[in-house]
Amino acid sequence: MILRAKGCPGDSHRVGEGTVSISGGGPRRAVSWEVVVMPSGPSGGAERVHHVAVFNVPMSGHVIPTLAVVRELVERGHRVSYAVTAQFADEVRAAGATPVLYEVPDPGEAPEDMVVGVTGAVGVNVAALPQLEAAFGADVPDVVLSDVYAWAGPLLAARWGVPAVQLAPTHIPYDGVVRDFYGLEDIAQIPGFPQLAQALEEFGVPGGVHALTLAPPKTIAFFPRSFQRRAQTVRAGEAHWVGPAIGDRSFQGRWHRPEGDKPVLYVSLGSQFNQRPEFYRSCTQAFQGRGWHVVMSVGADVAATGLGPSADGFEVHATVPQLDVLAAASVFVTHGGMGSLMEAFSLGVPVVVVPQMAEQRVNAAQVEELGVGRHLPREQATADALREAVQAVMDDPRITGAVARLRRDISTAGGAATAADIIEKTLADTPLTTC
Repeated sequence: MILRAKGCPGDSHRVGEGTVSISGGGPRRAVSWEVVVMPSGPSGGAERVHHVAVFNVPMSGHVIPTLAVVRELVERGHRVSYAVTAQFADEVRAAGATPVLYEVPDPGEAPEDMVVGVTGAVGVNVAALPQLEAAFGADVPDVVLSDVYAWAGPLLAARWGVPAVQLAPTHIPYDGVVRDFYGLEDIAQIPGFPQLAQALEEFGVPGGVHALTLAPPKTIAFFPRSFQRRAQTVRAGEAHWVGPAIGDRSFQGRWHRPEGDKPVLYVSLGSQFNQRPEFYRSCTQAFQGRGWHVVMSVGADVAATGLGPSADGFEVHATVPQLDVLAAASVFVTHGGMGSLMEAFSLGVPVVVVPQMAEQRVNAAQVEELGVGRHLPREQATADALREAVQAVMDDPRITGAVARLRRDISTAGGAATAADIIEKTLADTPLTTC
């Protein structure tokens, strides 16, 4: 028997009904309920298909870490709706979810200033919110999963009276995070946040922007606790570090290591801040004729413009299937995005981090603190400095050992399966369900 909102579709036998007042963190509301007996499944137990809604922002580094969790939930029999823009619809569909598309104005090139970026994220959410409320309509989910910048998720969860879980592809807020990420003393100083605060009040989300952004009630983070910056100061009500959720990436294509015994060096600045032709030329100068096979992922804009004739031993692509390349790589020169770092460390690859913005500088500091690579500031990334840093990472047994320890932390953190367990426990702890 299960307790659920009255009127849910599906075969069942009602054995009781009534009304209860509930709250999902917002205003209390009356919900008519019924107790039903569900038909038995193949194993003899009652089958319960939950509706899980995922809300995300249109950024690869935020969408891709969630896809294996989506696949895991779908394989466990749940129905997943995924709110995202059209550019990610194919990836979401391949993971087994139903895309719920929203439209936002073209944001243009991603800003390096995180204050500007987060202000833009407020605009994305404000534009998406009415579209998504209308799109879900009466098909209210049982639980909402939302990215750290997808605030439409907790807003609608409060309105619907359902639990919300935050999905964090970056550090859970810690003491000093506002200064480190934004260069501010108070997160409420972000220009777009008065508008966000107004929406929180309207939707009945308690605590305002400080609680929402700095002390989320339940968070699943896609990296191990050992990589969390100042983990002892994290303020989340319930924090779960499950490590990277790495699943099938066949939609990205395949890459095969060339014949020969040259070590592979992989160079990528990610999907947002990759328009750096001068950096890629420095890499060519640094490693040409030095015994490496170099794979560079440079983004569509740089690839279309061209970097001149390709040097011997170099592959230059707009994008590559990153996991395939990392599986063969000896060193990874990276911007230091959390997803890229976790993929490298999960495969035992040390890194040279050349951060492009504040969040990546925090990651670079953590890399050095754990001894799993080197931090090379962007303005110092000359050909000589790049060559020296890569060789140092290759030759240092302390770095090799530290990477092995972090790789063990990742392998025992649980990944997508543990994330799905946490989500299912959240559902189990919420006895009154919607359809």
